[in-house]
Amino acid sequence: MKSILLRGGRVIDPANRIDGTFDVLAIDGKIVSVAPRGASAAPDGAAIVDAGRCWVVPGLIDVHVHLRDPGFPRKETIQTGLRAAAAGGFTAVAAMANTKPVNDSPEITGYMLDRAREARTARLVPVSAVTRNLEGRENVDYRAMAKAGARLFSDDGMPVDDENVLARAMREIAALGYAISLHEEDRGLSCNGAVNAGTVAARLGVTAYPNIAEAARVRRDLALAQETGAAVHIAHVSTRESLDLVREARRRGAHVTCEVTPHHMALDESAVLRWGPNAKMNPPLRAAHDVAALHDAIADGLIDIIATDHAPHDPESKHLGQLAGFFDTREAAPRLPAHAAGLFADCANGVVGLETSLGLAMDLVHRSLIGAPRLVEMMSLNPARLLRIDAGTLTAGAPADITVIDPNFDWTVEPERFRSKSRNTPFAGVRLLGKAILTIVDGEIVYDGRSGDE
Repeated sequence: MKSILLRGGRVIDPANRIDGTFDVLAIDGKIVSVAPRGASAAPDGAAIVDAGRCWVVPGLIDVHVHLRDPGFPRKETIQTGLRAAAAGGFTAVAAMANTKPVNDSPEITGYMLDRAREARTARLVPVSAVTRNLEGRENVDYRAMAKAGARLFSDDGMPVDDENVLARAMREIAALGYAISLHEEDRGLSCNGAVNAGTVAARLGVTAYPNIAEAARVRRDLALAQETGAAVHIAHVSTRESLDLVREARRRGAHVTCEVTPHHMALDESAVLRWGPNAKMNPPLRAAHDVAALHDAIADGLIDIIATDHAPHDPESKHLGQLAGFFDTREAAPRLPAHAAGLFADCANGVVGLETSLGLAMDLVHRSLIGAPRLVEMMSLNPARLLRIDAGTLTAGAPADITVIDPNFDWTVEPERFRSKSRNTPFAGVRLLGKAILTIVDGEIVYDGRSGDE
């Protein structure tokens, strides 16, 4: 009988409105009790953890990661991605479908789940494609994918342009009781833009990606959601206009949730001038007023979830070697010559995030923008609800998936120490306050960072 007793931590469980000093006891992979300190007797042989000065919370869950497996082992594998997740405090992550081959069949879903079981670390929740091969033309067999283990449906990385295909997907996925997550981009308006339409694009001389490209598609898809009654999740929302549309859709009764990434809430478009390819993503980093709008929406509860959009890439995909002479973290980049502007536009979108997300999100608490329970709600309870999984709570009988957080752990981002295979981050050298020191899955410690030099 395996058991673990976490003593005297600040237990934060929004599902049960718990926020206080308690002991948490788990036996055989299940939560047994959350009780006043000293009230729970540890079974013989139990692992006993002094959680004083730490938060003990339901395991963190990331609803939006790219593990690149199958297909892109240079960037990430399921094993390395899940190890990175555990080091970041995540007990479960939802792996997007843009693998090679695409996760649009039960066979690929089964492969992913088998590799995750072999890794014996954080859990993997498969995300099924919405359309075959992410091509936007043919609907996937959603019932078969749900039976195989998919708990969310998304063509993330690609918008679903055909309204009829998307409306059918919404209806069929809703009938199964699941949500659809949407990458919102009108490609006729984004025009392969490399960075946000604004001062940075003008300075660098690169193609621009305007806010309207996101907002126009959000408007269309929220109208479809209202018509079909589907549960729709807006991925990586980045603009003030999109937030206004989500707020209005909720007033009209639409079943809509949305997420923000740590990089969109922590950085604005000016970061591109220093970090170059490692600050290039889709949607792009936006203007300062959009970042302020994201903060307001986090504070007032409009944004439901913080999700990393963990997107590992090798240096070649980011053209780091070819563009190294144009970007310096110590000063803003100059206007790029035409060949460099073309390389920049061509480099892969995205940044890694699993190992920095919590530290960046903790800044919201340290600055009193939100309280600790709200952070846990955004990074555990609400993700579990979106994925329709039994998690996000410390209720007796629930899986013993637990994250122990030291809110005052002072550390510096060192990409060379990442568990992820990739290093593409704009946060190298940044000091953060707050870190997961224990990640527990099914009652077993899968990450232990208590020594500080793990």
